[in-house]
Amino acid sequence: MQFSSYSPAALRAAPKTQMLVTSRGRYQVSYQAFSHPANRRKTPVMFLGGAFQSFSSFRSEVERVLTTHPVVLADFPSQGSNEQLAPELSLNDYAVLIEHFCQQTELQRVIMLGVSYGSAMATLFATAFPQRVERLLLSGITCFRRDTLITLLEDSLQLLSAGEMDAFASTAVCNLINHNRLQETRVSPTYRRLLYRQIARLNNNERQRYAQNTRRLLDFPGFTEYPRCPVLIATGEYDNFTLPAENAAVARQCENATFAVIHNADHLAQFEQKDSAGILFHRFMCGEAVDNIDGVTVCDASRFASQDQRLQPRLRPLNQPYRLLDHNNGQVHSVRIRNIHFAGCELEVLHSDLSLNSDAQELWLELPQTGCRYHVRILERQRRTLRCLIIQRDLKDADRLLQYLVKPAAINSSRMMQYLQSLSCCRDCNRIADGQNVV
Repeated sequence: MQFSSYSPAALRAAPKTQMLVTSRGRYQVSYQAFSHPANRRKTPVMFLGGAFQSFSSFRSEVERVLTTHPVVLADFPSQGSNEQLAPELSLNDYAVLIEHFCQQTELQRVIMLGVSYGSAMATLFATAFPQRVERLLLSGITCFRRDTLITLLEDSLQLLSAGEMDAFASTAVCNLINHNRLQETRVSPTYRRLLYRQIARLNNNERQRYAQNTRRLLDFPGFTEYPRCPVLIATGEYDNFTLPAENAAVARQCENATFAVIHNADHLAQFEQKDSAGILFHRFMCGEAVDNIDGVTVCDASRFASQDQRLQPRLRPLNQPYRLLDHNNGQVHSVRIRNIHFAGCELEVLHSDLSLNSDAQELWLELPQTGCRYHVRILERQRRTLRCLIIQRDLKDADRLLQYLVKPAAINSSRMMQYLQSLSCCRDCNRIADGQNVV
């Protein structure tokens, strides 16, 4: 591997390319390789990023790692800034591509860092080619057949296919950022807006690549083997996209794993808590102890699953019932909200209707207290009880839901009255506008 001198400008420059000729076809890898002269004989650290990330996303991590190790940033087909489409490739195929890349660039061994989507690729590579991986770092491991995650990913593909980019971007931002914990993670409105704009403005090639990567995750049946090298699995304590318990479950399967929780962070832990995450990752890369890091707790993965993993409080509105609208057939269902939080709710159907099942994909729950309707998907039905996922379609509406859940009385009553009148609601709804919207 030929390493270059690092600078911020070099990180932003056009990457090098390596063509891989395999039995599946010809594939291009975009990469950058940096090192200080004194470190070029050390094991390089290879970065594999997640969705919506580019090489410059890792600037702070790269600058920290370069003090001790060479760095290789690699985008394989349809990853990062690599525009090559490869719908025929599975996640397991990417492990083979990484091996071909290592062979052709003469990378004997690497320290692998996989973030979010990249964590699956890194895990498969370390398992299939253990001789190549000295140490493995994973953040936000993604490959679990959890019904909520599957529904969110499938829904995002439907929005993308329909060209509803504003709704697609809103959903993505609300999935990646735990909006119920904004006070703890200190994610600013500016950061959310920038992430929203980045996603909403994806070009056609980027949309196709997102769709292909998401389908790979949905098609992946799960891990059958796990790495044997030293592994660090890190998770944000408020990650509601890839749950901390799921990260701990992967750690339990690895022979030599350390499991760490980064405080006041969610799925974007390495960006929200750069110092704590950066120190944690770098110490592990260097083979140093990772305990006693401010903002990080090393946990026993075998016991972590027994902890309470309910990341959001459940609230029960006093004003009942509510309306559930089916936009496909125009039906209106009367429901009671047993509990509700930012990401989901449990509803009781007052009049039995067999059409209310997981096939109903255009259900909207009216919350007059917020002046908004919220898209819900049924995950499970037991008699008249529906366990539902709330999928955010608009960031402003999402903020109104947050405001209602945190402080119901803060919702403007005149806005509620206007909304109720526009819907021609029944007389009983007037009680809500009289200030009785307490949860």
